[in-house]
Amino acid sequence: MSKVALVYPYFRTRTLTELLFAPLGVAYLAAQLHAAGIEAKIFDCTFSTLDLIQASLQDYRPDIVGIYCMITLSRNTFRIAEMARADLPDCLLIAGGPLPTLYPEHFTGVFDAVFQGEADLSFPRFCQDFLSLENSSRRKVSDLALDAYAGLFIHQNGLQVNNPPVHHPEKEIDSFPLPYRGDFDHAAYQQAGLLKDGAKTTSIITTHGCPFNCDFCSRPVFGNFFRRRNIDSVMAEIEQIRELGYNSLWIADDSFTLNLNYLREFCRRMTGREINWSCLSRVNRINPEITRLMKSAGCRRVYLGLETGSQATLQLMNKKATLEEGINAVQLFHQAGIEVAAFFIVGYPGETVASIESTFRFALTLPLDEISFNVPFPLPGSRLFERVSDLDRNKDWDKENEVTFVYNSEFDETWLRLRIEETIQAFTNKK
Repeated sequence: MSKVALVYPYFRTRTLTELLFAPLGVAYLAAQLHAAGIEAKIFDCTFSTLDLIQASLQDYRPDIVGIYCMITLSRNTFRIAEMARADLPDCLLIAGGPLPTLYPEHFTGVFDAVFQGEADLSFPRFCQDFLSLENSSRRKVSDLALDAYAGLFIHQNGLQVNNPPVHHPEKEIDSFPLPYRGDFDHAAYQQAGLLKDGAKTTSIITTHGCPFNCDFCSRPVFGNFFRRRNIDSVMAEIEQIRELGYNSLWIADDSFTLNLNYLREFCRRMTGREINWSCLSRVNRINPEITRLMKSAGCRRVYLGLETGSQATLQLMNKKATLEEGINAVQLFHQAGIEVAAFFIVGYPGETVASIESTFRFALTLPLDEISFNVPFPLPGSRLFERVSDLDRNKDWDKENEVTFVYNSEFDETWLRLRIEETIQAFTNKK
């Protein structure tokens, strides 16, 4: 029987800031492949090793290997691809995810094809059609009607294909099956969550896309097109999650609190379910009614991208928010009994030492439960990526949350590390 392997190439690092959640992108693809009658297996590298993954793929012997890739996973992606090419010379190698969406040409040569953007429907259809070709030992991609698969990119062996990616509308998203979570090591994920913050937490996505254009942000897959899932489907997935033994949710949406009516309905349906949750939120439009609803529905913690204590730096970042809105949101969540964590960026191109110092002071004035500071990380596809100079692609792209510039910055890393450590210590002492 023909098989598809879906690889998530993240290997656990055990850093203090590491947050572990089962990868939903490959889980959604696995569900679609199963619905199409295709045998598919997820190879989640999180709690594994390269040698074990290699042996598992050799044993499974897939006809197609799809690997998810973003910038921090690029080295692992190519290592696994080259390994698969050597061990499984007849398999079709396909890349997908944020980085292949932005730079599909970088994957030509090692990979046979790339799927750009939202491939929930086009990738499974491609697999189904390819695996249906007669004479499995002589299957050729060129025998397919290649213009039929949204987001497909192939530039090799005489083929030139670059189909535009799509953003699925809400009606189409509502028809998708729930993500397949059967291949994940739930015991390991739950144990990691308990050790991290005392909860068995997994992730869920309820909305897609973000209409804002922050200078440092990149959303190559979901883009700016904001869409909501049907709330019945969301609640069905939450019940699936509860049955797997989780008692806490990380809502991984970029814009979860954007649509207040949707948020109200979510809170109404969550009330009494005895499962708590955390989410990201913008600071705009937060009001006492919303924070009380979120608290009563089980919201435990909210993460706010406050970014800076300088209004001028907010404008540099194109954040479309004010310091006053940030202060108000923190106060309202705090008063409702919801824990508040805040992200800050220091050393932004164009800001000053004075504005950096104002950020450190600002962070210490607010009733926050957790703070974190990072230097700008120019994600491919962001405006920041296009603006900075002398990017060092071999320096620190695959490490997490370190105060290390991957481009030529006017700010001194040693000084920034010292000031961050001092501010974190002052915050700890204040608590």
